[in-house]
Amino acid sequence: MIKRFTADYIYLIDEHPLKNGVVSIDANGRIIDISTRLQGNETYVDGIICPGFINVHCHTELSFAKDKIEPNLGIDSFIYQLEVLKKKISLDAKNQAVIKALEEMLNNGIVAVGDIMNTDLSINAKRESNLLFYNFIEVFGSQYKDAENIWYSALSLFDKADKPKNIVPHAPYSLSRTLFQKLRDFNKSSDIISMHHLESKGEIEYFESGSGPIADRMKKWGLSIPAHIPTSQRPLKSISEFIVNNDNILLIHNSFADNQDVEFAKETFNNTYYGLCPKANLFIEKVLPPIDMLMNSGVNICLGTDSLASNNSLSIFDEMKTIDKAFKIPLEELIAWATINGAKALNLDLDLGSISIGKKPGLIAITNLDKTDYHRLANATFSVLR
Repeated sequence: MIKRFTADYIYLIDEHPLKNGVVSIDANGRIIDISTRLQGNETYVDGIICPGFINVHCHTELSFAKDKIEPNLGIDSFIYQLEVLKKKISLDAKNQAVIKALEEMLNNGIVAVGDIMNTDLSINAKRESNLLFYNFIEVFGSQYKDAENIWYSALSLFDKADKPKNIVPHAPYSLSRTLFQKLRDFNKSSDIISMHHLESKGEIEYFESGSGPIADRMKKWGLSIPAHIPTSQRPLKSISEFIVNNDNILLIHNSFADNQDVEFAKETFNNTYYGLCPKANLFIEKVLPPIDMLMNSGVNICLGTDSLASNNSLSIFDEMKTIDKAFKIPLEELIAWATINGAKALNLDLDLGSISIGKKPGLIAITNLDKTDYHRLANATFSVLR
């Protein structure tokens, strides 16, 4: 059965918005026609239609922590609270939380997820879901002596996970050089690297001078500071020798990134994507990424939710609203961040991210926009068109 939808504007993404456009999909949701020809059997959207959302960064296996962590206390407190919770919550409760989280993302118009995996907890639920996933098996461990065991566990999890997938570093500060070397030897240029980047200001101090909250945390945990610290350089530059010049580098958070980091990434990597999770940044560190600087630098921006440990919802639309409240971003650009940029970052843009014939991107209706200013989302609502 063919379904036809029309709206004030259809945000095609690859082209300018189509005024009073009509998009037709088949029974499987694949787009079979785009036009401005009304036939009288269309479902009308009083607002805009755009593609389904892409969540480039989530930890679905941490969904059990929703509403259980006290916010605004900084990254150290967040990590401590999360580690305590992991030991308290039953395996069954964790599994049920993952299932519920995947359902929430579907209902929120998300069609694909870059999901971080530290365990095999989420594998079965994801296999039963209609969401698409890029599985990032994440490794961390700053101590040289632990590298072999950590790497063996990562390879085991990699073998269990479904494609597309890759083994990736947690963050520049959290891996030994031995572990980074194993990653470099493992990765191919076609693989996507996803990595937490400058989520806290302490990362800069740690690399530049070997001091600050990360160094203090390691001492508190009885861990030795690696011999290569300090590097007297910023985090990304400090570990760049271990990153294959991949087609896609996905840097997550970037709360304390500056022009130095952006210019270095431009010079060093083929395609750098900046995955922003603004609600999580507010939850943990009470800051927002420097979006104005990133926009002015002309970089590729995409959006993620992080986990329910650091967020009260898994909604890209909520992330868009958070950005819209703090920055004046043209709606067309903001939607591109939420759709095609994320699809490209995860190499899923052949089928997702834009409205064009032959694709199956999912369709979202955004309504209750102020029609005198299509740049603001304060009172906007959305629904999934099926």
